Amino acid sequence: MGFYLLSYLSILVFFLAAGCHVYRQWTLPMHVRWELYPVQHEVSEKLDHGGSYMEDWNWWEKEQRSSLLNELKYMVPEILFIRGLWKENRKLWWVSFPFHFGLYLMIATFGLLVLHAFSVLPGGAPSAGGALRTLLSGMIVLTGWVGLILGVTGSAGMFFRRLIDPELRDYSSFMDYFNIVFIFLFFLFAFLACLFTDPLLEGAKAYTFGLLTGGGSLNAYTPVQSFLGGGTVILASLLAAYIPLTHMSHMFMKYFFYHNVKWDDAPNRRGGPVEAAILKNLALKPTWKAKHVEADGRKSWQEIASSAPKEMK
Repeated sequence: MGFYLLSYLSILVFFLAAGCHVYRQWTLPMHVRWELYPVQHEVSEKLDHGGSYMEDWNWWEKEQRSSLLNELKYMVPEILFIRGLWKENRKLWWVSFPFHFGLYLMIATFGLLVLHAFSVLPGGAPSAGGALRTLLSGMIVLTGWVGLILGVTGSAGMFFRRLIDPELRDYSSFMDYFNIVFIFLFFLFAFLACLFTDPLLEGAKAYTFGLLTGGGSLNAYTPVQSFLGGGTVILASLLAAYIPLTHMSHMFMKYFFYHNVKWDDAPNRRGGPVEAAILKNLALKPTWKAKHVEADGRKSWQEIASSAPKEMK
């Protein structure tokens, strides 16, 4: 039960930490509005040449249409295949893509494991048959093995790339290396566990079934019966708790960057919510080190912005 308690605690920490991130994001002061276009969710014939409805005269007075499909057409390639890095730094992409895609496949594998566990709950044993369970079992093996292979090669490649590339090494901190090594150890333990003791991930299915049943009766091999399997469970649990406590939480927090910052095109209408948020920001009293701004914590942004800047001698 010690393994299950660790997993339960780690899952709890993950959701609490992620919830704190989301709550803080929703309660932060309004961001500095970019007003860059085109915005990915807009529907406009100008998109084909990089234009936008923002080019129209008094566009804020017109009702605008938005498209979730247009957003997905941009976000899916960017998130899954790191399209931006492919365009800007092809050399780094070759190690970054397998690293990230391996993590995504591990998340997908865990989701499939949970679905498989639910599918066998009525039967009371993880060895129950059925077409759905057969399909899920095949998908678990596929995503699990591909994810582990990509994860091992990608995390090892990312580590050595940071060591040998001067541009990366100069701004890589100890925590950057620690995070990669941590993830590499998880991938390595899981890969070796599958290779030598659990090639069909039966132990992973049994352990996930136990998570849903409080460690209930299991009629199959469990991964904690081996050193590699137990190490995988420990590392996976700790990693789940660790990710939202670090900057690696960007894997899900980037949603807010896109939707609340980069793609926020809500017009600022008199008496509307945008105006109210801007007025709230103008009442804040910043404390900046730059003397010419005179942000000493006593003046508000409105006072600073409406006065002439102090000349520096």
